[in-house]
Amino acid sequence: MRTRILLLTFLTLTACRPTGPAALEAKVEVHPWPPRVGPAVVQVIPPEDLRVQTLTVTGDMTHAGMQPVIAEARETRPGVWETQGFRFTMRGDWVLTVEATDANGRTYQQEVRLTVP
Repeated sequence: MRTRILLLTFLTLTACRPTGPAALEAKVEVHPWPPRVGPAVVQVIPPEDLRVQTLTVTGDMTHAGMQPVIAEARETRPGVWETQGFRFTMRGDWVLTVEATDANGRTYQQEVRLTVP
C-alpha cells in the first residue's frame, strides 16, 4: 500500500511539472554574412502555421565570462521578423537562441551556432 502511495505521488508530481519550450523550426539568417564584430540583423522566418506574437534573439559566446546580447525582434513584413540593435561584441563561436511566443502563450526555441571570424 505504501509503495502505491509513493508511486502515485511521484507520478502526480512529474505530471504537473511544466514543459519546456517546443522546438522551433524557423529559417534564421544573419546579415551581413559572414558575420563580423559590430551591428547585425538577425532575420527569422517562422513556420507559416505559427502565429508569433513576440520573438527574441539571445546571442551567447560558447565560453564563460561574456555578457549575452539580447535583442527583441519585430515583424518587418508578414511572417518576417528582424532584430533591432543586435551586436556581435567579439570574434569567436556564438550560439543564437531564438525564442518565439505564440498567441496562446506557448514558447518555441531554436539554437543556431555560428562563428564570427
